[in-house]
Amino acid sequence: MSGMEKIKKYKWYLFPLIALIIINITVVALKYNSYKDETIVLSQVITENKAEEITFKEAENILEKYGYTYNGKTITYKNYIELIREMIILSLVLYTIIIISLRQYKKQLNKNYLELISLIESELDLLKEGIYSPSKSELKEYIKYDYNHIISRLDTLLDSLYNTILFEREKAKDDKLDTKVVVTDISHQLKTPLAAIKSTFEIMQNANLTSEEREEIENLMGFQINSLEKLILSLINISRLEGGMIEINLSEGNLFDSILDAVNGVWPKADEKNISIEFDNPEDKQLPKLMRDKKWLTEAFINILDNAVKYSKENTEIHINVLSLNTMIRIEFKDQGIGIPDNEKHKIFKRFYRGNKEEVCLESGSGVGLYLARYIISKHRGTIMVKDNFIDGKKLGSIFVVQLPILKESLTNL
Repeated sequence: MSGMEKIKKYKWYLFPLIALIIINITVVALKYNSYKDETIVLSQVITENKAEEITFKEAENILEKYGYTYNGKTITYKNYIELIREMIILSLVLYTIIIISLRQYKKQLNKNYLELISLIESELDLLKEGIYSPSKSELKEYIKYDYNHIISRLDTLLDSLYNTILFEREKAKDDKLDTKVVVTDISHQLKTPLAAIKSTFEIMQNANLTSEEREEIENLMGFQINSLEKLILSLINISRLEGGMIEINLSEGNLFDSILDAVNGVWPKADEKNISIEFDNPEDKQLPKLMRDKKWLTEAFINILDNAVKYSKENTEIHINVLSLNTMIRIEFKDQGIGIPDNEKHKIFKRFYRGNKEEVCLESGSGVGLYLARYIISKHRGTIMVKDNFIDGKKLGSIFVVQLPILKESLTNL
């Protein structure tokens, strides 16, 4: 055992001893000066010579000359020695009392710590078993009798640990449920096109088909294959985005590029239904700068516009309006489609969700487009919502509202 370890081990005994030694030395030094003064005063009284100053040595000689001695020492020295002896005895008694008290205190403290450790272990066992309750914690009762701030901190940390574990447990439960739902939804989404492809393939094996019938079946199979391909690509995008395999890298740019690319992306489908797409603010210089990932923001806008084209009737219009607010830029996609019931407005951005309307069921789709759009826009620190579109006081279609933060440097130019 090193010297420092020995000091730590016996510090309970060393500190009181050192304190008493220092006190004794101080008292001895003070009493020695008092002893010298008493010797001089007594010698002056004996010689009745108070006016003349004498030294301590001379005073001792006078006391010896007149017989004020005991065992060869002056009587004042004898008193001084007896006082020191009594002080040493008293110090030893006091030291003994202090040591006994400290030992008892240390023993009780160790007992309290052992009880506290045992209590903490018990609380942690309850926490591990999932039956811990902060309101019934015995640690709180312990604090009433011991106001040590460390115990209070332990109680707070235990509560924090409980809340963290509770949160993680609920999150794991939700994740498990989500996984189950996702697997079910994917199975359902894949089942329909695969069943259609299988049935058309079986029909094509019939050698009695005419060329017109075979061409029609091939077109139907091609349509289902395209639908299946889109679904798989959407699932891959979701998986890669949520898994962090694809990063959305924001850089300074303008909004016009993404809107123009999105319009061009859905234009062939819109043209087939004679749906016009109008952009009310096409001039790049009028749009403020923002932080965006051009590719993925375009993908989000394509999904919104594709949804609008899909559920709009022929010979209708889609308007894209842009409005600069104080710190945000607002993009409104207004269609004249079938609309969205109020009880479904908060559901359409969920993964694989499709409405219950007959028009929705008749159209092909996977229910991931709007989910991806919301995910991408949230990564741009923006928001997306849907509301009803009113034309001449009549509800006709929907308005998808996207808000994105404007780059600070652009605010001064608004």
